[in-house]
Amino acid sequence: MGKIFGSGTRLYVTDNPVRKPKVTVYSASKPDTNGKTTLLCLARDMMPDLVKISWKKKDQNDQTVEVPQGEKEELEQREEGKTTSMIIIDKEKSYSNKYSCSVKHEGGNKNADMPKEVPTEAPPTSMAAPTCPSRIHPQEPVDLEGAEDSFQSMCRLNLASLSYTVMIQKSLVYCYGLTVLLLLRIMGKDTTCCDLYERMPPGTDIR
Repeated sequence: MGKIFGSGTRLYVTDNPVRKPKVTVYSASKPDTNGKTTLLCLARDMMPDLVKISWKKKDQNDQTVEVPQGEKEELEQREEGKTTSMIIIDKEKSYSNKYSCSVKHEGGNKNADMPKEVPTEAPPTSMAAPTCPSRIHPQEPVDLEGAEDSFQSMCRLNLASLSYTVMIQKSLVYCYGLTVLLLLRIMGKDTTCCDLYERMPPGTDIR
């Protein structure tokens, strides 16, 4: 009997045994000024290297559900032997919900829980007292399989740069659209392409 493969099916023929992925989850950055925080999930060293990563959360009612698309901005990067998923969420939701990363693989599924973040607030004091500045320690990643610190730092840098690039592109598209609307308003609603051509200086190349 033959086998029928649907669209998007990938067939691996290899002598290597199936190997489960090693999963690492951690916070890729501290909350920024826009009230957002970034969570990262890394699956690596698996065979075959095809996985599906999804994000879930446990709300205040202790119900585990998929994180809605409207509550996150998700970016995914696939390379040989590893897949990285990053979500940008509201920092207030990271305080009230507990997030986890779910990785589906041919060799078996794995779930990794993200430690719940706690808002830091200074306790009220009745009188000022001399204090020494506290040392700020970076948040330690929750490494389920002993991922290297150097690799985690590289992921933080690459994914943070990617997220900021997406934000800048959105801003440029918004500014371009606003400029076009302002030009059309100044020229008048009945302005046509021919009118715009007649207003151009002689010798202007419109190609």
